[in-house]
Amino acid sequence: MAHLEERASAPEPGIADRTELDFPAIPGLAEGTPLTNPFEQVMAHLVSLMRSGVLPYGTRLPSERDLSEHFEVSRVTLRAVIRTLQQSGYLKTVRGRSGGSTVIWQADVDPAEVPAPRLSPAMKERLLDSLTFRSILEPGAAELAASRPLTESQCETLKQHLASVHAAGMNARIPDAELHGYIGELSGCRALAESIENMQLLLNEQLMKVLPEIGPAMDHSNEQHERVVAAILNGDPVTARQVMHDHVEATRELIVGFLQ
Repeated sequence: MAHLEERASAPEPGIADRTELDFPAIPGLAEGTPLTNPFEQVMAHLVSLMRSGVLPYGTRLPSERDLSEHFEVSRVTLRAVIRTLQQSGYLKTVRGRSGGSTVIWQADVDPAEVPAPRLSPAMKERLLDSLTFRSILEPGAAELAASRPLTESQCETLKQHLASVHAAGMNARIPDAELHGYIGELSGCRALAESIENMQLLLNEQLMKVLPEIGPAMDHSNEQHERVVAAILNGDPVTARQVMHDHVEATRELIVGFLQ
């Protein structure tokens, strides 16, 4: 657990004066091990800390430099995380020498002002269970697809699905699901393809209720899509499986953070 210091100006009324923070490390990450999905893992971790009360309303975060060093990510990645948390209503950031980022998300509000839960406890459990199932299905499908000789038509269709995801921009959930579904088809296993199709239907339905569209995460997702498709087209099953594993894990990290 790293010890980070923050020298804050006088707090506003009702704002916690946190001059020191013991910042928990990301669970399950061994010291010195680089993050697989830096943006998703850092953001999910910060959201979890805020929603669990470790970083309550009014807490001022350490500087971007200290946070980037603590999480061992670039300043560019850390700033993208902070910007996304601002847009999602978790942080307020004031620039300048005496500025910084302050937690504005509140758990203890008037129950009458709290909107109805977007997911019931049963649906949350089902979604998390589905994400675990997905982490087994989709890397295996990518590996199988890369292991099989594909026809020219199949290769072109795979490329077209990838292009559709890129063209859709921030509205890529349906093309994304179709790309994953087609990779399932290319595995040559009908049961696996049908399971992935059903999984994608569930995820699309539930993700809209849980996860906002996040630009940097979408960019990273597109990069991973390109690498998975390239590995399949190049007949590299090991890389296809590993990149798909990292890809589905990135989504899981974000969802778990927002569901805490």
